[in-house]
Amino acid sequence: MITHSIKTDNANVESKIALRKQATDKLESLKVLDLFAGENKLWKTFECEKYYGVEMEKGKGKNVNADNLRVIPSLDLSKFNVIDLDSYGIPFNQIELLYKNPTLQKGTVIIYTAITNKMSALTEGAKKMANIQEIYTKCRTLFNGMALELFYGRLYQLGVVEVTEYMTKEKFEKHYGFFTI
Repeated sequence: MITHSIKTDNANVESKIALRKQATDKLESLKVLDLFAGENKLWKTFECEKYYGVEMEKGKGKNVNADNLRVIPSLDLSKFNVIDLDSYGIPFNQIELLYKNPTLQKGTVIIYTAITNKMSALTEGAKKMANIQEIYTKCRTLFNGMALELFYGRLYQLGVVEVTEYMTKEKFEKHYGFFTI
């Protein structure tokens, strides 16, 4: 038997829009970099001075069609005050690349979705960050169950001291949140 994960674009749309309103309510203007843009639904209700969507899948929304991991290092992040990481998993690799990009500005709001369960594999970046590359193959589910702790631990290491979030528990544990650099 093969089990497939069903990816749903924009689940909990109303809650996600409310979170974005809360995250951006103190900003004078919105200059949004949406790295998992999909069909651009989440930002359509906002007045954005600038909106730049990146989506790997062609035919979804008005976006640059590219792998965001390849795009992030080349972007001038100083042109954005909001970066949206509404991913299907946990955006470990994207966070790492954003923090390595020297144009990332203090005061930038990062909005994220972190989805996991004990069967969801860790990204290469997460394994490397936790220095568990060798042992991971022997006890994957042990470490997979710690994915969120690893994510929040890495945010703390990067200097994030306050995160606003809400979560849902269904088949997958979903955390929706934001923080300011």
